[in-house]
Amino acid sequence: MYLNYFMARFQLNFKSLINYFLRGVFIIAPIFGTVYAIFKLFLIIDTPLQDVFYSIFHFRIYGLGIVSFTIIIILVGYFASNIFFNAVLKKMEALLFKLPLVKEIYKALRDIFGAFVSDKKKFEKPVIAEVSEGIFRIGFITNENLSDITDLDVIAVYFPFSYAFTGELILMHHSKITPVKSGKVSDIMKYVISGGIIEKN
Repeated sequence: MYLNYFMARFQLNFKSLINYFLRGVFIIAPIFGTVYAIFKLFLIIDTPLQDVFYSIFHFRIYGLGIVSFTIIIILVGYFASNIFFNAVLKKMEALLFKLPLVKEIYKALRDIFGAFVSDKKKFEKPVIAEVSEGIFRIGFITNENLSDITDLDVIAVYFPFSYAFTGELILMHHSKITPVKSGKVSDIMKYVISGGIIEKN
């Protein structure tokens, strides 16, 4: 009798410990992952300038690389609005487009970053698309005029993958596309990437 009681209490406590452990993982893992990712990014950006600064002055100012990198980005953005500086950038870009392999890499990266942060953002039209009968996916219209590559009445829709920063491009007929009723584009993107776990505000 006492043995059965002891075993029941032990099982109950063991299950509680498992639940507490899983709850702790659920709380700590995202925090740890976020802090670790920020720390690694900090080192990647900060370390090169730290090494140069240390080789000259023989002491370190941690965070100097981040501050300098941020200032440089702001200055480039500021001067890019200047006609003369913009013309210089255009010439540099034209030079990059003449280099076979570099051209493809540069253009791909430019288009990807431009889709999110440039004045001509591409991911601004979230839609629900019927990819097969009764199967729907959330995507983003990236191009509604494909007359230069096809005579079909189709538009380009980009579908991000969940838990990844990649996706796939599908050309779809207008009749298969329905605009998302409401919500910020960033919230919808997070909703898709999270696999539908994060609720849309």
